[in-house]
Amino acid sequence: MAASLVEINPLPQPALLPGEEAAPWMRLRLLRLSVTDRCNFRCRYCMPAQGVDALRHDDLLSLERMAELVRWLVRRTAIERVRLTGGEPLTRHGIEHLVEMLCATDGIREVSLTTNGTLLARMAWRLKAAGLSRVNISLDSLDAERFGEVSRGGNLQHTLEGIAAAWEAGLTPIKLNTVLRRSTWRADVPPLLDYAAENGFEIRFIELMRTGTERAWCDTEFIAVDEVAAGLHAEVVSVEDVTRASASRVNILWRGAPLTIGWITPRSHPFCARCERIRMDAQGNLRRCLMAPHQMLLERTLQIHGDAITTEEFCNYIARKIPPQAMDNALAMSQIGG
Repeated sequence: MAASLVEINPLPQPALLPGEEAAPWMRLRLLRLSVTDRCNFRCRYCMPAQGVDALRHDDLLSLERMAELVRWLVRRTAIERVRLTGGEPLTRHGIEHLVEMLCATDGIREVSLTTNGTLLARMAWRLKAAGLSRVNISLDSLDAERFGEVSRGGNLQHTLEGIAAAWEAGLTPIKLNTVLRRSTWRADVPPLLDYAAENGFEIRFIELMRTGTERAWCDTEFIAVDEVAAGLHAEVVSVEDVTRASASRVNILWRGAPLTIGWITPRSHPFCARCERIRMDAQGNLRRCLMAPHQMLLERTLQIHGDAITTEEFCNYIARKIPPQAMDNALAMSQIGG
């Protein structure tokens, strides 16, 4: 039985002197919460073709316990946004209830979700009613054959229907996530830019990272965003000020239409110095970084040691949040809540 959580005041944050930085745990603003390791895709950059051994349902935290742990984190950090991830988060039964609980949490001002979009057509309105603010949707190609190849069986039409449903339900602004591949970017990126500009979506291009799946393929297919940006020959209207977000945002004119692009560059231009996020998986384990080799077993530590010792261990864990030696992880992306 899970230990009950004792509500205490947030960790004290003393007034800063000129030049001083906030304590590491007070620099955290975003929690990426993986609600499941299961997915209805088998994307080449995420997991092997045969999938990975899924956790038993009994090994997952209940949605109620997830919400309790989020409240624990919020009271000890400056976390104000939660993004639900997976696996594919919409495969988790009752996720609307989790959204409701998170939206009712003091200090949380936004709950969003990253999805492949295939289940959105039937769930978008319920998610909006529960309080979900917006969605990020993976869309690697508008060519049905290439989409099916990289997702290993995904149906492009289902994702496009999900995007349309999210727009109609008001889960906006919609951001499209596209993983760049050297062999296909010239064919895929221009139509995706057309689609984003026509519909008023922001599109974000992500450099391919090495995880435990098809590592040789990842290295062969890697292309830096600088090469893609130069190859587009688009007119840059403005470059937004650098924020603590992962994406560097650029406003362009694409074939006469205004469009915002986000470049996510973990390998060519790491953004670790401005990172403000932490991850929690569906078992209640924390990761300082997507590529961090060490976890903090938050749920287990609370059960065994209680609140005071867990708070101390959490502070020590976050204090060691430093850039990884390499953007490389032996685990599949679905296992670390990418």
